[in-house]
Amino acid sequence: MRIQIGKSHSPDCATAAREAGQEALRGAVAPTFALVLCTDQYDAVALASAVREELGDIPWAGCCAAGVFAGTELLLQGLVIALFIGDDFRVGVGMGGPVSERPREAGRAAVAEAVSKLPPKPSGHRRALIVLPDALSGNSTEVVRGAQQEAGAGIRWAGGGAGNNLRFVKTAQFAQGHAYQDRVVVIAFDTREPLGVGIQHGWYPYGPPSQVTKARGAVAIELDYENAFEVYRRTAASRGDALDVRSFVRFAMTHPLGIPQANGEFVIRDPLSVDSDGSVRFIAEIPDGSLVRVMEGKRTDLLGAAASAATLAREATSGALGGAMVFDCVSRYLLLEDGVRDELSRFQDALGAGVPVVGCLTLGEVGAMGGGVPQFHNKTAVVVALPG
Repeated sequence: MRIQIGKSHSPDCATAAREAGQEALRGAVAPTFALVLCTDQYDAVALASAVREELGDIPWAGCCAAGVFAGTELLLQGLVIALFIGDDFRVGVGMGGPVSERPREAGRAAVAEAVSKLPPKPSGHRRALIVLPDALSGNSTEVVRGAQQEAGAGIRWAGGGAGNNLRFVKTAQFAQGHAYQDRVVVIAFDTREPLGVGIQHGWYPYGPPSQVTKARGAVAIELDYENAFEVYRRTAASRGDALDVRSFVRFAMTHPLGIPQANGEFVIRDPLSVDSDGSVRFIAEIPDGSLVRVMEGKRTDLLGAAASAATLAREATSGALGGAMVFDCVSRYLLLEDGVRDELSRFQDALGAGVPVVGCLTLGEVGAMGGGVPQFHNKTAVVVALPG
């Protein structure tokens, strides 16, 4: 398996599709699939039509995001097309939804359809699923749960939420040559050699454990039977940091919530705002009754995590790499700002100088830490290494 990447900065749908498509297709022999990632300034329906015209009968799928990248180049307005070439893998695409109504059923339906598009899995082949939910429409945590229930065990997981918490505009998912909203797209790969997946975030505990004593979806109402903001404020004060409601958003960017896992890792939850009753809103679900800790992380920790995720992915793949996909949280970009290019360089360096890398800035990420069950993460980097 190998990938060829085309990109365009053009704001015009037809021009972007032509430039990215022609670059990706140049010299390609018998391409099997294309991953299409774009930023959210485009008219998604018009862009899908233009990409469809360029790619012809090549199956493709993808989503829009806050930013897309090819190698170490970040495009905050643009389109990237990654063409997959080879005869040692099979691809199936499925879609489910609306995720705003029945997210778990949407995840199950998308996996079922993607797997149904695959021929019978040859002996020894490995399966990986890339999950791309609309993160602005529904409970992406439930989408991932449904996907896992349908897929069963022995799967490698990756993906990320389509959306942008810089601009809460309608996002798009691409499947079957068309643009959709309020859906989840699943891309299923059966490969002779396993895809390697690495997932890391770089956050570590800042405060003591607390229990979520009252929650509703993505809103933590009470921690330790007090309003959630008060526990956040007191935790900050114990470390010498003054915190009030007005300064919460800035403080929260570098102090997310961590949910400890049995293997010692943490699933990260990204705080958004404080409600008038002291409840704290997050990007993704906060499980009622769970233990949580306020976390912290510095620029060096985030960059180190990027290199670690890419290294783990590379080491989980035998032989040379044919390419890589990266799903990197948009909030990491907000923290790193121009330093995000350093993060992209860390991915590239760890994977190898000549390895083609395609990816996007996601609103939440999909992955399984330590080989466990897949979960929906925040402020995390997920890297998929493709066997060459």
